[in-house]
Amino acid sequence: MYTASVLRAGFTEISQKALAPPPLDELFLAGLENVRVIDPGLRVDVTPSDLILVSGNRKLGVTPRPDADDMRGWIATTILLFNASEPSPDNRDPEVLFKMMFNAALAKIDGYSRYAGRGSARTNRANRNGVIGLGLTFDVVDEGLIIRSTIENGPAETAGVRDGDLIVAIDDHDLAGATRDEAMRYLSGPSGSRVKLTIRHASDTQLSVAHPRRGLVIPKTVKAQRIGDVARISVGSFNIRTASDVAATLNRLKREAKTPLSGIVLDMRGDPGGLLDQAVALADMFLDSGTIATLSGRHPGAKQFYAASPGDIADGLPLVLVVDGKSASASEILAAALIDNERAVVVGTNTLGKGSVQTLIRLPNDGEIALTWSRVMAPAGYFIHELGILPTICTSGHASGETAALTAVAGDPVGQIIDRQRWLANSGAPDERAELRRICPAENRNDGDFDMALALKLASDRALYARSFTTNLAESH
Repeated sequence: MYTASVLRAGFTEISQKALAPPPLDELFLAGLENVRVIDPGLRVDVTPSDLILVSGNRKLGVTPRPDADDMRGWIATTILLFNASEPSPDNRDPEVLFKMMFNAALAKIDGYSRYAGRGSARTNRANRNGVIGLGLTFDVVDEGLIIRSTIENGPAETAGVRDGDLIVAIDDHDLAGATRDEAMRYLSGPSGSRVKLTIRHASDTQLSVAHPRRGLVIPKTVKAQRIGDVARISVGSFNIRTASDVAATLNRLKREAKTPLSGIVLDMRGDPGGLLDQAVALADMFLDSGTIATLSGRHPGAKQFYAASPGDIADGLPLVLVVDGKSASASEILAAALIDNERAVVVGTNTLGKGSVQTLIRLPNDGEIALTWSRVMAPAGYFIHELGILPTICTSGHASGETAALTAVAGDPVGQIIDRQRWLANSGAPDERAELRRICPAENRNDGDFDMALALKLASDRALYARSFTTNLAESH
């Protein structure tokens, strides 16, 4: 019953919500044909009337082929053939079946829908929403736990725990020879409860004691620094606190500044995306009005329209986004909203082109499916998927140098306007998208400093910033 309930929940959601799902029988057949993940020697032969599980020359199981849309029949058939696969208890683990079926079925939908088992799903949820804990990572050594990192302002750091410290005991449990699972069990506890850590600091031979209080720990996705009169804010991904952290960071930089800020640089290079609502909230912070994004899909819940509300946290300061070929999904939605509403100059290369949105489906086994259920239309009216964002200033192929930076800004204004008009008017045909993406080829530029130097120059020079808008005209109006 448990196995059937997980399969039923997953395949029902896929059938009802996927952007363009294949027929039900094709989804199940894709999963069954993936039986080789259990044993490379296994296969399922499909006839018009039967499904036959074969190992080498032996038939391990035969079952009638269900009708194309018979959910109950396909689930029963799947479980029967799985149980016939081999006698090994490991192969009877339902999680093996779930991965086999969901991974193959979701691969027929697109390259972004995916299944995560219980453990991976819990990690994913912790990265998105946070987890109750101390905010530290560690390596297990013979003497105890070596702290690898602590989250800024998290419970452990606040209590004085530092990178490189050795924890020798937790609540008087000696950690010498302890396993990772034992250590995790000792560290776990309800929110608000205190834990006693006996520590040897890296710089001290004496033992000391810390009493951090467990709490909600959300990974930091925002880093910032002031460079001259420019606020540089890097966003690594989008979790539930990203937008509020950007706002708090920007307000802090403005408050601590001896001189007013001249501009803002948002560094989105390498940002794979994350929570849609955070990208929308971040775009809204810098926009007084205008469309942020429009989502279209088959399921009613997939159809969404997002518009900006009055209020610009930056009060109109020059805003420059830096993107590259690894900027994807939520970061592309943000870039499109700001460039199409003429609020920002975008520097870099063509982005990844992941303009689809996944809904997260929690399953009875505590695993989850991330299922593509909508496509994103940019404010200017084009679909982002498999096209990406064309930056205002293309840095593809540029390496360094002030002259190169100025050339990138000046460029060929007429040609750049024509390129943008072609971008906005594209028909969506694959060949046309591929040709357009060659205008400013996607590159991984996360390690280079040329793009950032150019962005900082634009943000600090209002005349140069204004000049760059020549190629960012309002064709979307």
